Amino acid sequence: MNEVSKKSGVAVSTLDNAVKKSIESWSIRTLDAFALALNEKPGDLLNKLQPNPYTLNIKDGKQTIQGVYIPDKEMYQQIRSAVEDNHLEGWNPTSKDVKFLLKNALNPNPKDMERIDRIWNEGR
Repeated sequence: MNEVSKKSGVAVSTLDNAVKKSIESWSIRTLDAFALALNEKPGDLLNKLQPNPYTLNIKDGKQTIQGVYIPDKEMYQQIRSAVEDNHLEGWNPTSKDVKFLLKNALNPNPKDMERIDRIWNEGR
């Protein structure tokens, strides 16, 4: 603990108190201190310390995303691309989220479609 304290400038007592509590109660400063001492990015360390890290479950052979079956192959590919792109940006979709995307892909809201069409055709 002394070495972590020296590297980070966070008091040993603060670090000692933190390790006695759940990770959810740690301050960003405490997480940063441990990450610095371990040569880790704070987000990567947090993912390693949390008991159930998030997993994006895509099975191309079964055409499922988070366990949700998407029967149309083209629609599956489109939803898969949208999910993966947004996942890279930090979104962790649940099966409920994928069901919502599928529902809206199968039955698009006409008002949303008009709005999208206006955006794409604006300035043409």
